[in-house]
Amino acid sequence: MNKKIIIIGAGPIGCYLGQNLKLYGYEPTIIEEHAEVGRPVHCTGLVGSRLFSEPSLVPLPKDSIINTINGSNVYHNGLSFVIKRKDVAYVVDREKFDKGLSKGLDVIYNNKFIGFEKNNGGYVVETDKGEFLADIIIAADGANSSMRRLLAQDEDIKYYKGLQFRMVVDSMQEDLVDVYLHKPDFFWIVPEGKNIARVGVISENPHKDLQDFLSRGKLHGEILEKFGGLVTLGVVNNTVKDNIALVGGAACQLKPLSYGGVNFGIKAAAILAECIKNDRLKEYDYLWKKELVSEISTGLKLKKIYARLSEEDLELVFSLLKKEKSIIEDRADFENHSRFILDIIKSPELYSRMGDLFRVLFKVIV
Repeated sequence: MNKKIIIIGAGPIGCYLGQNLKLYGYEPTIIEEHAEVGRPVHCTGLVGSRLFSEPSLVPLPKDSIINTINGSNVYHNGLSFVIKRKDVAYVVDREKFDKGLSKGLDVIYNNKFIGFEKNNGGYVVETDKGEFLADIIIAADGANSSMRRLLAQDEDIKYYKGLQFRMVVDSMQEDLVDVYLHKPDFFWIVPEGKNIARVGVISENPHKDLQDFLSRGKLHGEILEKFGGLVTLGVVNNTVKDNIALVGGAACQLKPLSYGGVNFGIKAAAILAECIKNDRLKEYDYLWKKELVSEISTGLKLKKIYARLSEEDLELVFSLLKKEKSIIEDRADFENHSRFILDIIKSPELYSRMGDLFRVLFKVIV
């Protein structure tokens, strides 16, 4: 228990990891480049409700929940349908969520990670303000991870830019998320409640795309906040090297179809903490991938298929899902999108319409 652990990044995953390690008897130090936890915000703050009910060593801050989501409106080219799923997700105040997870942890603020060097069997961690000694370094520094690049694990990773406005929206259903399919990705409107929503997109030109979306939808409410950042997709070849590990966004532990990373990051952080406790850090890469990488890999493949669909093909698939939306309502899984989509494709209820669906999928895959 004498090992000195440095965690880079005091986001929710770094702090959750820190809390788990603290319960195991360690005293980790978290290095954070900003002046406080939870700011600036880089996330939509929509998480599956199951995250708060699953067994966990570290309870998540329920006082951060500000709205309950009971489904979604899905739109494409003037068509739409509603999916009803009671209590499927929560909208959280990300600043309060992150700060709740950071309570009692040793966080060193205003220190930007620069690099590291090996030193007498351990490491010297360098920041713009000083140096820290470590036996183990954990990179929880998000999508734009400096450590991932230093470890040369960026080879097959793709970067995407996201932008979100927190704004006043006069007319909206406060318990339903709006999803607008628009190639190559989608737009979202996530209601906080009281006529305030989070409206965003991830794309190559997010500012222009979001402004165009607001104009098309005639959304002209006051913009209260703007925030954005990078998202990375892919499977990192190796998330452990010697006594250094990547977790959360730094390890691309997120859902490719929705870009959500809190659930997968928290699961991976729990696995990582247990590996450290058992002095089996090298097993972490295998164990988290055994749990999560199938979902990630399948999601990446489905994302490629979606990107290659023509508008005509997308309209056909959309119409099919609209007619069979009851299957979605019965079987949807907020955290495992790709498994659910594969279940839909295999569903006996769709056999009579499989010809159209397979024609589309075959055309874009081959």
